[in-house]
Amino acid sequence: MTQTYDALVIGAGVMGASLAFHFAERGLKVAVLERNVVAGGATAHSSGLVRMHYDLAAESRLTFASYQNYFSVWKERVGGNASTSLSASCGFQRTGFLQIAKREHEDRLRGNVENQKRMGINTSVISADEVKRLFPDLMTDDFDYAAYEPDSGYADATLTTNSFFESAKRMGAELIQNCEATSVRQSGGKIIGVGTSRGEFSSPIVVNAAGRWAKRIAALADVEVPLVTWTHDVAFLHRPPSLGKIPAVIDDAITCYFRPEGAALILAAGEDQSLRGETPDAESQTPAPNFLDTLIEQMMRRIPKIGESGLHSVHVGRDGITPDQRAIYSATDLGGFYLACGLSGTGFKTSPAAGASLVELILDGESKTADIAPFRLSRFAEGKLLEGEYGYGQLWK
Repeated sequence: MTQTYDALVIGAGVMGASLAFHFAERGLKVAVLERNVVAGGATAHSSGLVRMHYDLAAESRLTFASYQNYFSVWKERVGGNASTSLSASCGFQRTGFLQIAKREHEDRLRGNVENQKRMGINTSVISADEVKRLFPDLMTDDFDYAAYEPDSGYADATLTTNSFFESAKRMGAELIQNCEATSVRQSGGKIIGVGTSRGEFSSPIVVNAAGRWAKRIAALADVEVPLVTWTHDVAFLHRPPSLGKIPAVIDDAITCYFRPEGAALILAAGEDQSLRGETPDAESQTPAPNFLDTLIEQMMRRIPKIGESGLHSVHVGRDGITPDQRAIYSATDLGGFYLACGLSGTGFKTSPAAGASLVELILDGESKTADIAPFRLSRFAEGKLLEGEYGYGQLWK
């Protein structure tokens, strides 16, 4: 028996959850089809940064809209009348955020900060001496300036996803887990439904938010999406007892990023050792052979007290990455079939506003929350890959 909906979303990560929330908020009967379980893919291993510094203005606008309209007011915007504080929470922690730039990128750093200030983002360029005054345990001898966002920090990706779903379900959305999409049905150049391991689903709207499986799902609809699987190792280190306050940091000088993880741990990862090209079905949790030694060496250049620390755990996350390392939020040539994929490891912080914007594009013909036209699929065929206005180069080397 075919089940009929106004909209279907394939994939129950944070992006799929955001789409479900925004479709349901608009009164549509929506179902999310998930091959495994909620937040079981990239979302489960997200580093959860909430920051607005990008070298591409379109991404800063998305992240600012996500921060301003969602993360900073989560309980009121998404939690609603939730019966528990857990379902009303995204776990946002305001720690401050630093983008540390290489010395040769000072002009680019300043250009990006000026762009962001014009958007209304609370950010500024501060000197290495000012960084030292704010965070005394950070070494500052190998850079001159950083961008500082006092309002930023990190959130819990799984909490965020579950909160979106709890609110969406209160508005009538359905979540169907252990339901793998196996075919995409179309007629007359338009989508009419999805075949799955749990039967047929009919809908005139289908959004592919399948993470590292998105290329496979798109192929079922005869849509070519330029994605490969991107594999990223992340460590949790015990926080040294003598370590003072630290912010969330993206550190181009030592090519890694880190942030607090509660009161007892530090999350840290490198930017230059990520693997590409694994099968989407890969599940190994074994990191690259030199990952931990390299990371500790990098981290001790910034936080010497890491030498007093030890390893808590390591996890391996996987996502789909595009040639320009920017997301795809887009219609396709198949009427009613849309993409929210290729998030390239940076989708969490944009997911609230990106979900809202794509739903607006689908239902209203244009996005209002933020302009997602730069993230159209056709840019690849057009040869118009996205580049930052004041680019730092590719994040993932």
